[in-house]
Amino acid sequence: MKILLEDTIPFGTDYLNSVGDVETYAWQSLVPEMLRDVDILALRSTTKVTPELLKSANKLKFVTTATAGTNHLDKIHLDEVGIAHSSAAGCNAVAVAEYVLSVLLHAQKAQKVDLYNATVGIVGAGNVGTALSRILTAIGVKHCLYDPPLQQALASTGKTQHNGQSFVDLAQIATCDVVSLHAPFIKGGDYPTYQMIDQTFLEALTPDQLLINACRGEVIDEEALLRVLQKEKSPTVVLDVFDNEPGINKALFDYVWFVTPHIAGHSVEGKVRGTQMIYEQICEVVGTAPDKALSDFLDKTNPINAELASPEASRLSVDDLITVFHHVYDVAIDDEITRNAFALTSGHDEMPDRHIANTFSALRKQYRVRRECSAYTLQLPKNTSKQIQNTFTKLGFSVSLV
Repeated sequence: MKILLEDTIPFGTDYLNSVGDVETYAWQSLVPEMLRDVDILALRSTTKVTPELLKSANKLKFVTTATAGTNHLDKIHLDEVGIAHSSAAGCNAVAVAEYVLSVLLHAQKAQKVDLYNATVGIVGAGNVGTALSRILTAIGVKHCLYDPPLQQALASTGKTQHNGQSFVDLAQIATCDVVSLHAPFIKGGDYPTYQMIDQTFLEALTPDQLLINACRGEVIDEEALLRVLQKEKSPTVVLDVFDNEPGINKALFDYVWFVTPHIAGHSVEGKVRGTQMIYEQICEVVGTAPDKALSDFLDKTNPINAELASPEASRLSVDDLITVFHHVYDVAIDDEITRNAFALTSGHDEMPDRHIANTFSALRKQYRVRRECSAYTLQLPKNTSKQIQNTFTKLGFSVSLV
């Protein structure tokens, strides 16, 4: 069984070399002729699977992407020609949820949000939205969900909640203190998300609200967003994703609070979890039992000595949460890296489109090493309450008392 593997997939060869005859191709170098006599293709979102790419694929039976998103796969064509396909849906859910938590904690520090008295509206309750819901539940932050297809599917089974949370309509989401977007990009059909956050929605937001987009840029009408942000009183906006990536509209940078280059899900765990998932899928296609696990490739990092101001309290204080969590992941670092990179390659006010696209792509490809909470052991004071210990455990940390 010949497996063609994109060389940016972490530990891809280590996972798959016992499953078949593995060959790798360099990032963004795949051409149709390279798919001749290939049985399985494993890739990431930088490779677009189109009819043109597949024209020499005489034996291809399975295509899988080690990413959560699948917009780079022409699934309609794959179905038409009888090639099975899959993805690593959910592999980056925890990382994206932790990205949002980092933003929320910065908003607390900047007095943009009173976190423990705020309501977060989650748009899209799939893998990422559910992971964010679990984090917010763990730290005791009120939130609600908007996901019509999921709501309808659950209603058919007699359920009215998901993960213990209620569903609301989009108008109610627009009244939340924080709106966090986690919907897939869908154009057409019964539940389209293309420009779902339109001018009407954006104009209803106030300067006291925070809007975070860490799903797909096309979910927001960016032209309308720019017009709203250019007004004297506008909401606080954080963008990790953009329309027309990598050729993004850099004009937005001057008006958003934090800006990052589609890296919310780029944790080490998220990427290797994606490899684990496609490895298990390929094992099933080949007919062999998987014998490798995440723990074979991911070690825990050094412990964090967590000096809590209120260890005996019955509830984790937001200040203590900020101190601990921003040691793990601080979105402000990625914002600074992003802005500096674009400033260095610009050199003048009008940055050429090719430089914008190249800079955006390079920032994603060369992204720094970032770990999730699960990679860390917190060393807490011996008098830390059970409630606080449980909160950190629910966030994914291992906990020890010292």
